[in-house]
Amino acid sequence: MHVLIMGCGRAGGLIVEALVREGHSVTVMDMDEENFRRLPDSPQITPLVGDGTLSEDLKRAGVENADVFVAVEASDTRNALAAQKARHLFNIPKVVCHMDDPLRQELYNDLGLLAISPTTIVSDMVIEAIHR
Repeated sequence: MHVLIMGCGRAGGLIVEALVREGHSVTVMDMDEENFRRLPDSPQITPLVGDGTLSEDLKRAGVENADVFVAVEASDTRNALAAQKARHLFNIPKVVCHMDDPLRQELYNDLGLLAISPTTIVSDMVIEAIHR
């Protein structure tokens, strides 16, 4: 499977490492080349300086050949824009989008994206820990 990831922060770097361990090839885009220092040295990883909200940069990253697109930058707005482009313009079959705002998460799930909110996950885990 080939995965295209927008964002090479802490979460993006960990996702890349896990996918490579599973044997997948990964192209990871970030606007800050310095963020690629998080990545292991592997022929399965293609780092690319670029903006995942721009169609030209997505094409340069090989979006047409991706099986999965993941948007994990710090900005909900940028993640949503890139994820919608990947899903609706480039017809990527599986799109996963990081959303800090749980209300936005629901909205984008309704639009056909798999939106994940760490805020919701952490709050659920805290409530569960309180009740143990």
